[in-house]
Amino acid sequence: MQQAKNQLNSYKSSLAANWQGSEVPYMSQGIDKAIQQIDAVMRDLRNIANDVNSTASAIKREDDAAAVAARARAAKQQRIAVAQNAYNNACDELAELNKEKDKLAAKLRDKPSLIQKYRDELEKLNKKIEAAEKKCDECKNALAAARR
Repeated sequence: MQQAKNQLNSYKSSLAANWQGSEVPYMSQGIDKAIQQIDAVMRDLRNIANDVNSTASAIKREDDAAAVAARARAAKQQRIAVAQNAYNNACDELAELNKEKDKLAAKLRDKPSLIQKYRDELEKLNKKIEAAEKKCDECKNALAAARR
């Protein structure tokens, strides 16, 4: 556009310098109008370019924000999965210890005379169950925290 404007100005100057006819002022006015139109188009194009750049920047910011949010969601899902797995394992361990205790209790019901023999084992098992219950509760709390 700038090149066309420069060529029109050059043509207008050549016309004024080399032709002395009565129509030259009208031709110069026509060239000036064409130059004004070119200037208007150039302004419009600059405005459009600025709008395109602004829109592209806004889209990039939105895309960046969406990517950050997606990474945050993925990280949260990962934390939830890890916490859920730990909770499941703790509950499974507690269930196994309770089964072991139930078997021992059944054995002692059948033969009460063995209570003294298995007393230490029963105490150890109860401590393990207590620790497993605590771990299960901690994992449950960690899972709840991960879900927030």
